[in-house]
Amino acid sequence: MPSIPSPLSDEIRARLRQRVEGAIPALHGWTSVDKGSRMAEIVVEARPARSVELGVFGGRGTISLAFGHEFLGLGEVVAIDPWEKDASLEGVNAPENDEWWGKLDHDAIYASFVEALRSTGTERWCRVLRERSADAVRRIADASVAVLHQDSNHSEAISCAEVEQWVPKLAHDGWWIADDTDWPTTQKAQARLVALGFRAVEDHGGWKVYRRI
Repeated sequence: MPSIPSPLSDEIRARLRQRVEGAIPALHGWTSVDKGSRMAEIVVEARPARSVELGVFGGRGTISLAFGHEFLGLGEVVAIDPWEKDASLEGVNAPENDEWWGKLDHDAIYASFVEALRSTGTERWCRVLRERSADAVRRIADASVAVLHQDSNHSEAISCAEVEQWVPKLAHDGWWIADDTDWPTTQKAQARLVALGFRAVEDHGGWKVYRRI
């Protein structure tokens, strides 16, 4: 499936990419500059009052979304992550992943994220909820989220549960950015998105953009 090019001007795309490129490579995490730039573009295209990231880690995705809000001068990204070992290990995951997450200093990653918000000047565009997505969902009104990035626990159980819990929070034409869409454990969650009326409008290999149209 070919990716749909952004309707934004080359100048705006270059400005967003410059912000992303200057900030996220030094942070913990796996969101690439290409992905982060596209996420910022989507925020600008959607002009949301609220975007959400499920699974923040070191903040690469959250800060990319925040740059979109910064460019618009409106809205906020709600950054949701418990930064907690038990949450990282929940569900059935590959043994090597469980070993890595089990040894991780989650508090140190959280502290690095808070510092990244300060150093990038994105604090004013971000609201942080240090809790599991299943708990944070109760704080978010239905149909109030225009852009959501799902990048939390990738187990089949958690990814599917998040689809059920968070789809009602999406606006009718909302954007759902799904991470690691080539993993076996995320396939059922993606199929459920489709069953709920979403379709993949961009396929970037390891991540996809879905919209309910």
